[in-house]
Amino acid sequence: MGAVLAMAGSLLVKLFGSGIVQAVLAYLNKRSDNGVLTNAQNVTGDVTVAQAQLTAYVEERKVVAQERAEQHLSPWTAWMIPTAFGFCMIHFGAIVLDSTFRFNWQVAKLPAPYDAMEWSIVMAVIGVAGIAPTVRRIFGK
Repeated sequence: MGAVLAMAGSLLVKLFGSGIVQAVLAYLNKRSDNGVLTNAQNVTGDVTVAQAQLTAYVEERKVVAQERAEQHLSPWTAWMIPTAFGFCMIHFGAIVLDSTFRFNWQVAKLPAPYDAMEWSIVMAVIGVAGIAPTVRRIFGK
């Protein structure tokens, strides 16, 4: 932009030969250079902010991954979720089989707050396991 403006300015100076044209062209060149400098500073600032955000995000993900790895590898907690799910599935399956086929097992249902929890646990895992491949197939493309 500056080179084109300079060529046009030199052409005008040759044509008109006036000091006014030269002063106007010098002012326009300076104004153009200031605009380029301002835009460059804005872009540099945007890049710096974007890099800082990306670095913060990566560090956050590293911390979360480390915490998950520590929890998953803990011998005190690693067995809890699969065991709870297994008991829920066995109990829920026994209730369904007993009530459907009248086996006369007399499996007691859980009391009020716990029956909803058992249902939520079973449906969450079965729902996620059953729906996830379908959702992945639909939205994975």
